[in-house]
Amino acid sequence: MDTGRRLGQDRSVAGRVETAVRAAITPGDVLATPSGRGQFTIARYTTDSLVLLLGENEAWTPLPWKALEEIPDFLRGRNWVLIGGVYSAGSRQGSLDEHLKRYKKTVTAGWVAVVLEKAAVITIDRSRPAQIKLRAGY
Repeated sequence: MDTGRRLGQDRSVAGRVETAVRAAITPGDVLATPSGRGQFTIARYTTDSLVLLLGENEAWTPLPWKALEEIPDFLRGRNWVLIGGVYSAGSRQGSLDEHLKRYKKTVTAGWVAVVLEKAAVITIDRSRPAQIKLRAGY
């Protein structure tokens, strides 16, 4: 029977980024945005996604683990990369926002950057414009 899964993609095995996030952050944790002017909540983890509560209305925002697992390879070999959160369907070329909008058409890059920094996957340079880079050894 075809379950729609490809060989080698066992959904019960967490990837390296997912493992780091789950070890560093507990559902219910409230984190500050990169600018420090706002905050958001880690709602929960599912087998498929990290769920964030964003904005004043705490919008339920699931992000696929696959999108997060690809970020180290996206950053590898590059120096600083713009977070580039743009509140539109478009995004800045080469930015974290551009990568994430392939999965979720909502601006999530700033929040994802904070989650990955807390999980020791990346480093954030918060000077404007905010940028990220992969942590050494990751």
